[in-house]
Amino acid sequence: MANKYWFARNRRGSGYAKGVMPISWEGRAVVAGFVMAMIAGGLIMLLLGLYANLMALGIVIYVLLAICGAGTFIWAAATKVDPEKTMADYQAEG
Repeated sequence: MANKYWFARNRRGSGYAKGVMPISWEGRAVVAGFVMAMIAGGLIMLLLGLYANLMALGIVIYVLLAICGAGTFIWAAATKVDPEKTMADYQAEG
């Protein structure tokens, strides 16, 4: 049975939330997709700017990929996070 949560809260120090950590393959896929969108957008911007003299189009493509990647990550981190357990709880379970 698949875990219904993709992320767990990460608590450190005084106990306040410091972010989310992926706990399933879906969470890791969302993080990887965000990173790939940023890298692809940067490469497209670089190549269009250097070889086609279309830096403005490269910037637009980069911004669109960044918005899509970040939007997906923010949606998943907000809706697929375990409200009860922290990352430490999942690590203790093994």
